[in-house]
Amino acid sequence: MTAGTLSLANVHVRRSGRTVLRIDHLEIPAGTFLGIVGPNGAGKTTLLKVCAGLIQPQGGAVRLEGLDLTRLSAWRKCALRRHIGYIPQVTEYNADLPFTVREVVAMGRTSIRPLLRPLNAQDRAAVDHWIDAVGLADRRKQTFRSLSGGEQQKVLIARAMAQDPRLLMLDEACANLDFHWKHEISDIVERLYRQTHMTVLMVSHETGVLPAGCRRAVLLAGGRLLADGAVRDILSPAMLHRAYRAGLTTMSVGGRTHIVRAGPFENPQFESRHRDRGQSDSHFGTSSDAAGGGS
Repeated sequence: MTAGTLSLANVHVRRSGRTVLRIDHLEIPAGTFLGIVGPNGAGKTTLLKVCAGLIQPQGGAVRLEGLDLTRLSAWRKCALRRHIGYIPQVTEYNADLPFTVREVVAMGRTSIRPLLRPLNAQDRAAVDHWIDAVGLADRRKQTFRSLSGGEQQKVLIARAMAQDPRLLMLDEACANLDFHWKHEISDIVERLYRQTHMTVLMVSHETGVLPAGCRRAVLLAGGRLLADGAVRDILSPAMLHRAYRAGLTTMSVGGRTHIVRAGPFENPQFESRHRDRGQSDSHFGTSSDAAGGGS
């Protein structure tokens, strides 16, 4: 079985008496960059945690490199998870802990060392390498909590990469970041994917932050798999309507697919307010001055 291969069959997860995830069949070959998209409550994070062996489903098989995570002992599952770089949502990480950047990244390295074995020179070199690789060489001695949100995400990516993972999982890595940082983090993930050829699973509400290298995606809604295929195919207006129950379409910019509202923007209150104020002024381009007819 190729390193990084993942498959799910007849998987279902129940909480409080209801099914929150049901996946009949999903195959993810090694080297795949898979985007996981869908509305709130669709089951995206649950799917990621099932694939990482962090949630035990009530039924079905989750095979990582041919081994069924649902049937492994805790010890063997822990050993297998050493090859998974998992980056949770920021809200799941305690940013107030007084660790330095270097100490946080070193946590990724200690996870693949024998129990209680200190880091050696090779381990320390790997930690420094990944700090440099994400562009934080001048921040290595700063505390994690003193960094901006985008810099913290870089640290968590470096920590995951310090494990030398065969499978990288990111849960809303670009959430709550400004425009610049969203695309910087997305660019880093794409660069790492192209350099390592590892398997990548990236959960995102915003399809526009999925890198151009992400050619395949799954669309979830209500815990079900609605579509699986090329990004441009599954994000069709018909599929988006089924998932989001709204008039949506997509546009492609720089190899990235963005979901946008279909049709013109309509807001009756906005239109009424400006109609009362006389919207024939230059703000709306309808007066003679705005049309270029003024002096």
